[in-house]
Amino acid sequence: MPKTLPSIFVAVIIVVVILLMMCAFQVKYTETAVVTRFDHIKQVIKPANAGFQWKLPWPIETVHRYDARLRTLETEFKQLGTADQKTVVLTAYATWRIEDAEKFLKAIGREDAAEPKLRDLLENRVSEVLKSHALSDIVTTSADKMKFDEIEKSFLEGVQDRALKNYGVEINSVGVKRPNIPESVTKEVFARMKEERQKTIKELEGQGTSEAQGITARAYEEASKIEKRAEAYGKKIENEGVSKSMKFYPSFAENRELADFLKKRESILKIMQSGEITLILSADEIIPFDELLKRNSPSTPKSAKKPVRSEPYKNNENGVIPVRTDDAKPTGGRE
Repeated sequence: MPKTLPSIFVAVIIVVVILLMMCAFQVKYTETAVVTRFDHIKQVIKPANAGFQWKLPWPIETVHRYDARLRTLETEFKQLGTADQKTVVLTAYATWRIEDAEKFLKAIGREDAAEPKLRDLLENRVSEVLKSHALSDIVTTSADKMKFDEIEKSFLEGVQDRALKNYGVEINSVGVKRPNIPESVTKEVFARMKEERQKTIKELEGQGTSEAQGITARAYEEASKIEKRAEAYGKKIENEGVSKSMKFYPSFAENRELADFLKKRESILKIMQSGEITLILSADEIIPFDELLKRNSPSTPKSAKKPVRSEPYKNNENGVIPVRTDDAKPTGGRE
């Protein structure tokens, strides 16, 4: 008997370990589990209660584990009809996770069987929604006319409640992954896009023309104001000059010859502003050009009255007008 005691002790330990393995299990924080007793649901363990758990040994109770993380599925790439009898090819996607493990176990059972059911549900909804939208709501050059957000929202509203109610699956989002159009519709779409572009170009050109006209009108108005201010300022300066010049009138009255000379010189300078001039005249008889003869040929008698041919001349910076007469002799050379 003493010899068999260790063997019995080891056997008891082995039985206890086996029972522990059959009765204890662990649920990860990324999992949800359902414990059934003879195919009747006994307990549902959510991720919030994850950890070490107990159950009766199999086959009395069985644990069904499901991944509670978010997953993604896609529909097949196929042609669908729109409200305006056009064809569009697209792929839709959905993100989902198991929310009600008890309902999921009853309706589907296995995780690998969930995606085909959800895919069918999503494809039916996509087809149903597209039949109420025109192709221009999906393919257009105008961001304001694009209704992708509205379409995707309709996809989600149509499958979210049914998936949760029928399968215990929560669908978080639905969207269009890759829209496309068949070659038969491409030319028509491009033509419509070109027409929309041309319309936009005309609108922008009209806005540009209107703005240009407004800028031109404002520029003319501003220029007119500046011109009027300049004229007023010029008249003010002119009046000030006249007022200041009046104090010189008594001096001119005393020296009449100086006044006449300055007036004649001013007249000559105004005439010379037109450019080069050739004159054939008797300088001692024509006022104010008699001053030219006096300055360049002081020794010529007034009684000679010989016609003088003047060379082309211009007004210079010092106000001195070079004139060479036929009787004048060059200075500094030989006679």
